Amino acid sequence: MWDLREAAEALEARLIRPTAPFSVFGAACDSRRVQPGDVFVALPGHRANGHDFLSEAFARGAMGAVVSRDPGFGTNLFLVPDVPTALRELAAWRRAAIEAPIVGVTGSFGKTTTKELVAAALSARYRTYRAPENYNTEIGVPLAILSIPDDVEAAVFELGMTARGEIRELGELLQPWAGIITSVGPAHLGSLGSLEAIAEAKWELAAALPEEGILALGWDSPELRSRADRCPGLCLRFGSTPDADFHPEDLVTDRPEGVTFRAVTPAGDLPVQLKLLGEHVPVLACGAIALAWGMGVPEKSAAQALAHVEPIPHRLQLRPAPFGWLLDDCYNANPLSVKAALRTLSTLKLAVARRAILFGDMLDLGSDEDRFHAQAIHDAQDQGVDVMFCYGPRSAAAFRFWNGPGAAEAEDLDALLTEIRKEVWSAPTLLLVKGSRAMALERAIEALVNHVTTTGSPG
Repeated sequence: MWDLREAAEALEARLIRPTAPFSVFGAACDSRRVQPGDVFVALPGHRANGHDFLSEAFARGAMGAVVSRDPGFGTNLFLVPDVPTALRELAAWRRAAIEAPIVGVTGSFGKTTTKELVAAALSARYRTYRAPENYNTEIGVPLAILSIPDDVEAAVFELGMTARGEIRELGELLQPWAGIITSVGPAHLGSLGSLEAIAEAKWELAAALPEEGILALGWDSPELRSRADRCPGLCLRFGSTPDADFHPEDLVTDRPEGVTFRAVTPAGDLPVQLKLLGEHVPVLACGAIALAWGMGVPEKSAAQALAHVEPIPHRLQLRPAPFGWLLDDCYNANPLSVKAALRTLSTLKLAVARRAILFGDMLDLGSDEDRFHAQAIHDAQDQGVDVMFCYGPRSAAAFRFWNGPGAAEAEDLDALLTEIRKEVWSAPTLLLVKGSRAMALERAIEALVNHVTTTGSPG
């Protein structure tokens, strides 16, 4: 909780129509997400301007708003020259008052899952706050900082990036005491050019840690291993092999109820049971146990707490469907996550006759995008996938490497869904839906589950 008057004074902002109460519990930039006691941040945008939704925000219980012009109504308005700048300054002011250690999470894939696992592990000892959903950008992170409760003893944030310097800027704002870097892979290869450049961008989180801080490091990535000596504080290694301090053994990953494994730690072995799917998840869980251990949480307590983490929407979320089962992994995609999703598709023990994939384009892969899409097709064949559907110009072009039944559409998702319905309704099917965020494949999931047509184009 923080005081609007104190915040206005810190920002040297004019507070228009000050009206009690002045206590604020959080912040939002989407009027539909405003909760009673929030401050609404009226950000400008390409498609809409937050100032146009001020009345809705106040109707939902906003205690005030950050604006660049006075609309003539509403109370406790921060009048500032630039709303995005004011948002960051407000978050920096609030961060200075927070004494709880903050944990940053980044990596080429698995960030959101890892954030949830780390938060659960820490909650075994501390009152823990975690940034909501994918609040991992220059907008999301400040909003999440402004929503940290007063009684929090630890906070966990996900840090995303598309270019060098973005994690450094988020780190300067967050001032993390601990961090975890899950992996380095060809996500954002088009923007950054090489795996080494991606590793340097991710390493900005490690550089933001204090000398007494803790870093849990994904030991399966050579680019991260080579940087371990540069760690400013305690470096805890987690990975899939015994040369990592924390690693899983005796994995059982084919159960639809979730994975189980034995976590090997410096203090001994621990049984772990999760509600999550995927062969990569045990490694991420070991990273969460490692970081929690470094922050004083007993390994057994951390491992037991992980059992309560619920499946995350659109991240290998198994859902019943009219044709059998749908494996919803549509939130994002890169070559590493596609390979992991295909392994899950092929190994889950379900009473289905076929396993199929709706594969959307992977974006920001640079000059090697054709090779990566072709490799995904070959990986699907190697994993025994029965039917392939491709959506988007890149995956549709790679469809020529597929030797089985299926269809491809570069642009017309509804036409492709017609073909999918014909195929998957003919026999019980497990359908994986996977593609980059901009492909908006949640539209396809809605259409298949609820028998509707899609609306609009991706973006």
